[in-house]
Amino acid sequence: MFGSKKKQSKVKVDPWSLDRPLLHLSRDDAWTVRDACAGTLIFGATGSGKTTGSGQSVAMAMLRAGFGGLVLTVKSEETVRWMEYMERCGRLDDLIVFSPESEYRFNFLEYERQRTTRGGGNTENLVELFVTVMSVGRKKASSGSDGAFWEQAMRQLLRNMLDALRLAGRPMTLDNMRMLIVSAPQSREEADCEDWKRDSFLFDTLATAAEQVEGDEDRHVLKQTEGYWLDEYAEILDAKTRGNIISTFTTTADGFMRGKLHTLFGTELNITPELTMTEGKVIVIDLPERQFHDLGKVAQLVWKTCWQRAVEQAERDASSRPVMLWVDEAQNFITSKETAFVQTVREKKGCCVYLTQSKSNYLDALGPGHDATAESFLGIPATKIFHCNGDPETNHWAERVISDDWTMKANQNVTRGDKSQPQGKGREDKFSTGYTRERQANVFASEFGKLRCGGPPEYTVDAILFQSGRQFVGGNGSSIRVAFPQKPTLK
Repeated sequence: MFGSKKKQSKVKVDPWSLDRPLLHLSRDDAWTVRDACAGTLIFGATGSGKTTGSGQSVAMAMLRAGFGGLVLTVKSEETVRWMEYMERCGRLDDLIVFSPESEYRFNFLEYERQRTTRGGGNTENLVELFVTVMSVGRKKASSGSDGAFWEQAMRQLLRNMLDALRLAGRPMTLDNMRMLIVSAPQSREEADCEDWKRDSFLFDTLATAAEQVEGDEDRHVLKQTEGYWLDEYAEILDAKTRGNIISTFTTTADGFMRGKLHTLFGTELNITPELTMTEGKVIVIDLPERQFHDLGKVAQLVWKTCWQRAVEQAERDASSRPVMLWVDEAQNFITSKETAFVQTVREKKGCCVYLTQSKSNYLDALGPGHDATAESFLGIPATKIFHCNGDPETNHWAERVISDDWTMKANQNVTRGDKSQPQGKGREDKFSTGYTRERQANVFASEFGKLRCGGPPEYTVDAILFQSGRQFVGGNGSSIRVAFPQKPTLK
C-alpha cells in the first residue's frame, strides 16, 4: 500500500520548482517554469492582441507563481496595466514603481561601486557600464580606425575619472565626474601653477587620494591616474582631440545632470535590482520612452544593464525564486550584449520575455553590420509565440522556424479507355492510386494573417506557439495553436 494521505501531506512542495506549470496550453501540454527560463519571444502586428493575449497570460502566470522582476515601459499605460496585474494577483505590496513621483533613487555608479558580488566595484566594470549606457540610441558606433580611437579614448577618460574618485573615497556621481573634467589642466604649465592647484577639484581629489591610498596596487593605479591627468591629458592631447573626447562624455551625461533624471540617478541609492530576487519585488520603470524620449530610453537601459549584471552574479540554484525581465516594444531596448545574457540567464532562473511587431525591428534596432547578432539573439529563446501579422518577412521566418515534416501525399492516375472498342476490350477507364512521402511546412506563412486578434464578442486571441525540442500532445510536433482569453479569470 502506498503512503497514506497524512504522510503525503507532510511532503514539502517546492513553490518555485522548475517543473511547476505556469500555463496549460492544452489538456495534456503545460508550459512550466523551466520553459519560461529558456526565454520567450512574442511577435504580432499592432492590434494583433499580443499584449492582451499571450502577453497578459504569461505575465499573470509569472506573477501568480511569485516571480519578481523588472518591467520596462514605452507607453504610459503600461504602468497602469502592470498595476492592474499586480492587484488581480494579490501582489500590490510587491510592486515598486520607479518614477519621478516616487521616493526611489538609483545612483547607478554608486550602486556598481558598492556591489559586493564578484567584480563589484571594479573600475573596468564601471567603465563598461557607462559605455553601454552611452551607446543607447545609437544604432552603431563609428566605424573604422577613427571610431576605435574615440572609443578607446573615451574609455581611458572614464577609467581615470572613476579611479580618481575611488582612490579619494569620493562619491561616484556624474556631478563629480563633470567637476573633474571642468577643473582639469589644459596645459603642463597650468598643471604646475599654484593658483590652479588651489582652485582645482581634480587636484584636490588627487591630493586626497595620495594621503589615504594604501597598498601597492592602489599606489600604482594612482601613479597612472596622476600621469594621465597631469601629463597626457594636459600636454600630449591637443586641444581639438581633448575637446572631442570631453564632448562625447558630456553630451551623453548631460541629461543625467539636471532635472528629474538627476534626482533619480545622480543623488541617492535607496533601491537595488537585488530586491527582485530576495524579496520578489516587481520594479516597473515608469519613464516611458514616448514621454521621456531618448532620456527615458537611456534611463531604462541603465536599469536593465544593472539588473542583468545582478542576476548573472547572484548565487542562485534550482530552489531560488524565478525572476523575469519583461520588455514590450523590445526593439527600443535591445543591445548587442543581449545574446550573451539570454544564453546563460536560464541557469540563474531568469525568464526573459521580449515582445515586438516583427523580426525586422530587431535588425533595424541593432543597425547595419549586426545582422548576425540579431539572428543569434532570435535563435536562442526556446519559446516563440506568433500572433496575427502582415509582415511577410516575419511570417516566412516563422514558417521556417516551425519547420516542416514528412507527410504522405496521394497521387491518382487515370488511364482513359478506348470507347470505340467493344465491351470488355479496353473500353473502361482505369484508375490507380499511389502514395509518396514529401516534406511540407507544418504552418504556412499565409496562416499567420488569419489568426484572431481579440475584441468583441469573443475576446479571444489566437497564436501559434513554437517550442524547440518539444513534441506537443495536443499540437503538431513542436508547435501548438493556442487561444488566449483577453479577459482571463484568476483560478
